[in-house]
Amino acid sequence: MVLSVGVVGITLWRVPFTDLRAAFRDLDLESLFLAVFCILALMVLRAYKWHCLMSVVANLRFQQSMRTLLGGCVLGLITPGRVGELGRCIFVRKHERTQVGILTLLDRALDFWALVTLIGASLFLLVPEPAAIFGLALWLALVPVVLGSPGLLAHLSKMVQKLRHFHGPLAGVASVLPPIRMPRYALMALAAMWLELSSFFFLLHALCPTGFATAVATYPYIALAGDLPLSFGGVGVREGVSALLLSSYAVPPGASVDAALLWFALGIFFPAVLGVAWLVSEKLKVFVYSSNNPAANPDSSWAPLDSTEPLIPTPSDSVAPP
Repeated sequence: MVLSVGVVGITLWRVPFTDLRAAFRDLDLESLFLAVFCILALMVLRAYKWHCLMSVVANLRFQQSMRTLLGGCVLGLITPGRVGELGRCIFVRKHERTQVGILTLLDRALDFWALVTLIGASLFLLVPEPAAIFGLALWLALVPVVLGSPGLLAHLSKMVQKLRHFHGPLAGVASVLPPIRMPRYALMALAAMWLELSSFFFLLHALCPTGFATAVATYPYIALAGDLPLSFGGVGVREGVSALLLSSYAVPPGASVDAALLWFALGIFFPAVLGVAWLVSEKLKVFVYSSNNPAANPDSSWAPLDSTEPLIPTPSDSVAPP
C-alpha cells in the first residue's frame, strides 16, 4: 500500500494535473472508438481462448469459464502486479482447483510469450540490427518450448509422482493437450497481444498524433512494468514508465499518462467491474432461489466444472411442497 501511494504520488508530482486535463481538450473521438472496439474484441478473444483451454479438461458451459476468468480479473485489480489473476482456481470446487490452477499458469505463460514476441519486434526499432537478430534467435528458441508445453507437463508429472495432489492433475492436463493443439492457443495469444497493442496505439493517437511504430517501440515495456508487483493493479508504475519512454518520441507527458490511465480503465478496471457484477448476480440468484424454496437447501458453493445442470437447481416434480 505504501509503494502504491508513493508511486502514484511521484507520477502526479512529475506530471501536473493541469497537463493531464489539457491532453483531453483535442481528444480524437474516432481513435477513441477504435480503441474501445479493440479492447472489446480483446476481451472476447481472451474469453474464448480460456474457454477452449478449460473445455479440453472438462465438459463445462461458457458461463462457468467466464466466472473463473472474470473472478481472476477482480483479484488482479486488488493485488500488486495483477498477481491475483492466478487465483481463477478459487472459483471452482476444491477438488478441481489444482487442475484449473495449472491451466491458468499455462494461459498466462502463453500471454507472456506473446509479450516477449512483441519485445523482439520492438528491438528492430530500438537497437542495432545485429542485436535485434540475436533477440529474434532467442525468441525462435522459445517456440519449441511453447509448442511442447504438454510434453513438459507430462515430464513434470513424472517428477512429482510422490505428490499425489499434483501428479494427477498434471498428467490429466498433459494428456488432453496434445502438441498439435498448442499452435492454436499460441496464435490466439499473439492475436490478443496485437489487439492490446492496437488499443494502446489508438488511445495514444486520440490524445496526441503519433505513429504506430511509437507504440511498438514502447508498449511492451510499459505492459511489462505494469506487471511488476510494486502497486495495486500496476497503477502509477504503468503511467510513470509511459511518460518516461514516450518522452523520447515527442509525446507530451500529459498525453502519455492519460493514455496509460485510459488503458487501465478500459482494459483492467472495466473487466474487474464486470467480474464483480457477474459473481454478485450468480450469488443473488442462488440466494433468491433458496429464499423461495427453503426445503431445497441448495449448495452455496460454486457449481462443479463438469456439471451440465443449470447454475440454479430446479426442484423435481416428485418433491412435495414444504
